[in-house]
Amino acid sequence: KNKMKLLIGIFLFLSGLVFGQNNSLLYQIKGPGKKVSYLFGTIHMIPDSLYYFPGKLDKLIAKSDEVVLEIAQLADQGSMMELMTLKSGSCFDIFTGEQKDSVINWGATLLGVKPEQFEKAFEKRKPFTLLQLSFQKMITGKIRMVDMEIESRAQSDHIPVSGLETVEYQLAIFDKIPASEMAAFIMETVRHPDEGEENFRKMVAFYHQQDLESLAKLILESDELGSSAEELLDKRNHNWIPQMTERMKTKSCFFAVGAGHLGGPNGVIDLLRKAGYEVTPVRY
Repeated sequence: KNKMKLLIGIFLFLSGLVFGQNNSLLYQIKGPGKKVSYLFGTIHMIPDSLYYFPGKLDKLIAKSDEVVLEIAQLADQGSMMELMTLKSGSCFDIFTGEQKDSVINWGATLLGVKPEQFEKAFEKRKPFTLLQLSFQKMITGKIRMVDMEIESRAQSDHIPVSGLETVEYQLAIFDKIPASEMAAFIMETVRHPDEGEENFRKMVAFYHQQDLESLAKLILESDELGSSAEELLDKRNHNWIPQMTERMKTKSCFFAVGAGHLGGPNGVIDLLRKAGYEVTPVRY
């Protein structure tokens, strides 16, 4: 449960843990007779004190024919709130009465509001937004959104931006998680907030250091992922490869996806190699 909770929370910020492979977050992609493209592992949300975006990345973005993210976020912001809202029922229906009281008191304390204010604000939101709230509160001070920085820079350079997925597809993944499992994940966060915060701090630090081996160890030492792991990582990685290879037939692309999608036997790096591409780490 702890491992799945961490995975879900990180996914919510389009970031992830890396199943250590090469000590870099940036990779060059070469295919026979095709333009050179790049793959960059992002973390969606990071403290400003650890934010690092060197000029080399700016130059690679500016030279690209297209920037490709998991989703084109700036274009999809309008529909995000609607997709996070329940069509019927309450966010708290998945909990027992006692659990509901615990969640509401936890959330009210987290946001510094009265319990009835918190209940009213969240009752029509989908339950996974409670996990999102939890991870957002783990970062103090100014927050930088790496994916949105990339998108903004591309737009400034008049580089087309597209997404491998839609907001609708990403958020629908959470609708597939059984209510009992989601309730259990949320209650773990409520009961053991320090553990989640410690894992998140480690993840951010390892990402900043580009220490993929330690990131791998962090996830592998946790409990079993559960059945949702395939939906959250593997299935999506496999879905992306045909889209990536199609774009690279005629364009030089700068792909930026959550770092958790890069490594492992079902990661984007190995899948691209199996598709006949040379994928090599780049220092930056």
